[in-house]
Amino acid sequence: MKKIKFVISDLHLGNGRFLPDGSVNPLEDFVYDNKFIEFIDYCGGSEDADVELIINGDFLNMIQLMPEEQKDGILTERASVNKTEAIIRGHRAMFDALKEFNAHPHRRIVFTLGNHDPGLLWIGVQDTIRRVIQGEISFINEAYRFDGVHVEHGNQLEPIFRFDRKRYFLTRGYPEPVLNLPWGVFFVKDFLYRVKKSRPYIDKVKPYNMYSRWAIFNDFWFGLFHAIRYIVFIIKTRFSSLPLKRAGALKGLSAFIDVHRSPTLAEDAGKILEEEDANIIILGHTHIPIHKIFGREREYLNPGCWNDVTALDLNSLGHTRRLIFVRIDYKHDKPFARLLEWHGQHHVFEEVRA
Repeated sequence: MKKIKFVISDLHLGNGRFLPDGSVNPLEDFVYDNKFIEFIDYCGGSEDADVELIINGDFLNMIQLMPEEQKDGILTERASVNKTEAIIRGHRAMFDALKEFNAHPHRRIVFTLGNHDPGLLWIGVQDTIRRVIQGEISFINEAYRFDGVHVEHGNQLEPIFRFDRKRYFLTRGYPEPVLNLPWGVFFVKDFLYRVKKSRPYIDKVKPYNMYSRWAIFNDFWFGLFHAIRYIVFIIKTRFSSLPLKRAGALKGLSAFIDVHRSPTLAEDAGKILEEEDANIIILGHTHIPIHKIFGREREYLNPGCWNDVTALDLNSLGHTRRLIFVRIDYKHDKPFARLLEWHGQHHVFEEVRA
């Protein structure tokens, strides 16, 4: 039986496109539910193949909280389960499609941990997803390795988003266990998403260091005000009771330098290929699609993200909406990976999100 593996990354599912009162949810980033359902139908279309769907991190956007969720946050298992259930309700048809895919023989789904869905570390969250999707499901906290292929989300390669893999949970001094989240998660959750209320596009601009320079000339007072707020936020987090939040505060000062150094993570990918003697590495996290060939038949693939992105780099300047995935086929038991773009089925029209 032939084998096929599909890899997608960074969908950032929120609570759904519409709120309970029927109004548009301004915090929802994912609006391609129908195209995703069609994609899942395509993945499961090979009846004579063993098919694995690898969801490589940031499938759920647990850290983008609705106003009513702010108080509970996502640190505890209970809060993470509640957030997961809210996301499932908001994208019920997508989870039904995953359930249908996984109901067939020789089908399975693998979830890897990302910085936007740290709640996947909780058994309660995993049980919730298993109960909804059913079938064979695996959860990978670190890298997923098979047949000379290395798959991980990529947040561990950025200091501000790096989890302490020896200490995922904190118990001492807390009434119930909490997640030991890296500083970057709090930066996104407590700083960036608040800025997003006035600049909805701000978390979807790549590379971010170019946007910071653009703001100096085109959005000066906003840029200056939030640069000051950013420094104040760093100082506040330096005195947090959470270890990684406190320890990572100073790394926030060099965050823009790190992004400028390797926005695609290509340098890090090359090092991993050498260290592990792997042939293929697949990352997400950067929201920048790339397929780079290294020497000795080694390659790095990144499918980017399934959200709208504003690219400031001249190679991809403009507003992009690309639903990209990695497909791995086998020839003589050797994996071959391709970076492909999903266009979906033909439709005469589709709804526009202005």
